Amino acid sequence: MGTRMERAGMRAWMAGLLLLLGGAIAAAAPLPGPGDRLPDVVLQDLTGGDHELAAALGKGPVVVFFWSVYCPNCKEAMPGLVGLHRKWRERGLTVWAVNVDGDRFSNAVRAYVSDMELPFPVLYDRLEGDLLVAADPLGVSKTPTLFLADGDGRILLRQTVEVDYEALATAVASSLH
Repeated sequence: MGTRMERAGMRAWMAGLLLLLGGAIAAAAPLPGPGDRLPDVVLQDLTGGDHELAAALGKGPVVVFFWSVYCPNCKEAMPGLVGLHRKWRERGLTVWAVNVDGDRFSNAVRAYVSDMELPFPVLYDRLEGDLLVAADPLGVSKTPTLFLADGDGRILLRQTVEVDYEALATAVASSLH
């Protein structure tokens, strides 16, 4: 059966695989969209440091990008997120790249992040019971899935599978006034 840690790692791997393949993990519920609020979560970065969504939102709009290191669309979208971050960070935009692969694939995630020299926080979603604490409350069932929220945590934009940078840039600019 394996140790408790091995079983937890396997559950995280399976949850990430289901997200990658577009399988639903969360219970059937209306998907959050414009006007709904992002749930407040605390996630850890690659070095174990905590990042609280509420603290990031207090500084301005936040892009939360759910991704997998094994997702070609995610890798294709990453350079655009880097550009968005560089263009708008001085005006208060925060970008979070939330990885859903789980601890089992942390070496692959670290290698990718290092190769890409990502300038924004890369955070790990985590399982609590059978649910991912960040992805599941938002109904994330495919990667990439991106949310843009204003400084109050209200969702302004949700995109899945393909990132429309024109719409995203327009929404970011509008949210910064």
